[in-house]
Amino acid sequence: MENFNDNLNGQPLTKRERRLLKKQKKEREKIHQQRRQKIKKVLFISLLILLSVGIIVFFTKTYTPNKNHPGTPRMEIPLNEYDAGTVSMTGGLVKHVYEIKNTGEGDLKIDSIWTSCHCTTARLTINGKTSAEFGMDKRYTSQKIAPGEMGFLEITFDPAFHGPQGVGQVVRAVYLSTNDSENKTAEVRLIANVVQ
Repeated sequence: MENFNDNLNGQPLTKRERRLLKKQKKEREKIHQQRRQKIKKVLFISLLILLSVGIIVFFTKTYTPNKNHPGTPRMEIPLNEYDAGTVSMTGGLVKHVYEIKNTGEGDLKIDSIWTSCHCTTARLTINGKTSAEFGMDKRYTSQKIAPGEMGFLEITFDPAFHGPQGVGQVVRAVYLSTNDSENKTAEVRLIANVVQ
């Protein structure tokens, strides 16, 4: 607090000087108060902007589809079992094609396909591109079926593979591992009665 009784020279202040000093003090306080109000206003507006941006970002991430994960895939195999009937060991290979449909809204990724036995192999065709042959040890990986599209899984069974010990009723399976959350692992089967 300033002492109004003394000036810089140690002399008492006049009334006029005291009024002038009070006026200057009030103006400084007024300026400080205006600055505080401006700072409060800027902080308040900044807080509102940050809050608004946070809300927009939250709702954008929550409700708009992410381009990396545009939808949920759904795998559908209309007929997952084929009965080849009675087949002769000398009759040659038995083949059947299974349809794999993506009825979902996102890409159906087939991570891996493998067979239950060495006597069975498979090939996957998607959009006219056919994979190499794969089987029990050689797994097929990483192919996508777009929403509304279809792939074709061709199964080949060799009834002579096991020789005379392989006669009788057989069930051979092919397994598919996918990114369909409701159908992580699917199975198609080929049934046959092998005779000599």
